[in-house]
Formats: sequence, C-alpha cells, structure tokens
Amino acid sequence: MVQAYKLTKEIEKQIRKDFEFLKEKSEVEAVLVYGSWAKGEATTKSDIDICIVAPRLKTPKEFANLLLEIWGRIDSNKYDVRIFEELPLYIKIDVIKTHKVIFCKKGIPELSYYFYKYRKIWQDQSLHWIDKKD
Repeated sequence: MVQAYKLTKEIEKQIRKDFEFLKEKSEVEAVLVYGSWAKGEATTKSDIDICIVAPRLKTPKEFANLLLEIWGRIDSNKYDVRIFEELPLYIKIDVIKTHKVIFCKKGIPELSYYFYKYRKIWQDQSLHWIDKKD
C-alpha cells in the first residue's frame, strides 16, 4: 500500500513563504493548493499543485508573463503552478471543491462569491448530461 501524505502546517508555511512575493502583485487575489496534497492523497512522487486566482488578467500575454515570473522564482520540480482562469471547467470545479487557501487578499467570502459563477455554469451544464446506464 502506498503511503499518502497530508498538507501539514509546516508544508503550508513553506508554500506561503515560497509564494509570498505574489501578495505584492495587484492582479493576484489568492493562492490555493489543490490536487493530491489538498485531498490528503499525495505520495513521495507528488508535486504540489498551486492555483493562482487572478481575475483581472485578461490576455494570454498577461497570463504568460505572470507564469514566467512565478516559474523564475520557485522550484518547478516541487510545484505545478496554474492560473485558475485558464483551467478547464472540470479542473476549476475540482479546485473549488478541494482547495486549501494559502492566502486570499479579500477574504474567503469574496473568493467563494467569485467561485459561484463557475459552480453555476457547472451545475447548468450538468442538466444536459446524459447518464449512461449499462
């Protein structure tokens, strides 16, 4: 059986330190952990999935510039960094359901409100899915 690792306070503290520089970026609203570490399913081979919430970025160039800056300042072997607004909807929903907050500038209620529109889109789309009966 493979041992699963959980996101400890020590690991959260290190992530917070590694991404501290993003607090100064006006376009960044929040930094979240998602994926296996957030779910308590990480293994020794798991990287740490980081989601950057940056709703004010609009163009591919703006997204790319932010990612280039981040990748230039972090250990890319340790972290897999994605921007929330660029993720496919099904991954956005996974982030929304399972994330752990590293920091959030406007507070959790504002972040939840921002996520509401994506939850609503997901819910509306699910009305059109066909359940496959075997």
